[in-house]
Amino acid sequence: MTQATLLDHHVWTHPDTWNAALENTAARRSSSRRGTSFWGFLAVCCIGIVVLVLGVVYLMSRRKNR
Repeated sequence: MTQATLLDHHVWTHPDTWNAALENTAARRSSSRRGTSFWGFLAVCCIGIVVLVLGVVYLMSRRKNR
């Protein structure tokens, strides 16, 4: 029964169908942007932690050599 509405041309020509499709597409795009910004922030934090650990190891090794 759900496949029958996909073939009905009256459904596709109705403006509400197109409005709903555009709203769904916009919502999907905005949620993917939020996900991308989250992963970008997470990557920056991980890189910062790695740099911090390497800096501490470097400073400790310099202190041992003195």
